[in-house]
Amino acid sequence: MRKRSLLLLVVGISVALAACLPPAPPPPPPPPPGPPLGFDACAAPSVSTMATWRSASPYTSVGIYIGGANRGCAQPNLTRSWVTTVTGQGWKLLPIWVGPQASCTTLGSTTKISSDPNVATAAGVAEATAAANAADALGFRWLAPVYYDMEAYPRGGACTAAVISFVNGWVYGLNVRGYRAGFYSSLCSGILDVATVYGKPNFQKLNAVWIAAWNNTPNIFGFGSPCALSDAMWWNHERVHQYTGGHNETYGGVTINIDSNAVDGPTFP
Repeated sequence: MRKRSLLLLVVGISVALAACLPPAPPPPPPPPPGPPLGFDACAAPSVSTMATWRSASPYTSVGIYIGGANRGCAQPNLTRSWVTTVTGQGWKLLPIWVGPQASCTTLGSTTKISSDPNVATAAGVAEATAAANAADALGFRWLAPVYYDMEAYPRGGACTAAVISFVNGWVYGLNVRGYRAGFYSSLCSGILDVATVYGKPNFQKLNAVWIAAWNNTPNIFGFGSPCALSDAMWWNHERVHQYTGGHNETYGGVTINIDSNAVDGPTFP
């Protein structure tokens, strides 16, 4: 009995002491999830490579170059069957079209858009039609995006005006075919140029922007000086950010030279 009384006394003291202690702080909230990651490579990898990377890499989407006069690589793997197979593996696709570049581009031998805004608008519609035909042939469907690849160029004057007019035609031409119109370019050139007409009457709103800004950070918002882009533009899951340029990565023993992207924009499916 004496041992039992002593035990009860100890328990009672412990309970009293615990009541005097401050409550334990709640655990910190988990960090917010980052955007899904994607990659793009010059040539679409084989289906076996895609299967290996789907199981071993952190990537869930892939940019593929479906056509255009300035597409840099042959695409022996890219067929309707390839699209069906890799989407069946769980991949999300970002189709890319590489047509004429800005009239003032400093790139080497390349086709260019006209510096005349009216001609540039018509060219944008024509490129959209060609891109939609290519997307149809590969099995892409209603509301799939197609991103126009407009490489970096020196902004200003007639060149900027022509790019904006071209993009206006691109958006119109794709939307009437049932596709969403995306636009890839350097943050400090093409993206800032199209941002100047965001929400303005008589300009078609791009359905998504793919921002090339190699800061090695997979952010979707927060692009500040010297090339500031308002977070209020293309805010509703309408952004992709290419945050790292060409480099090799290896997963499952398979190496690909890729660009890395944070993907919070439309994909297929």
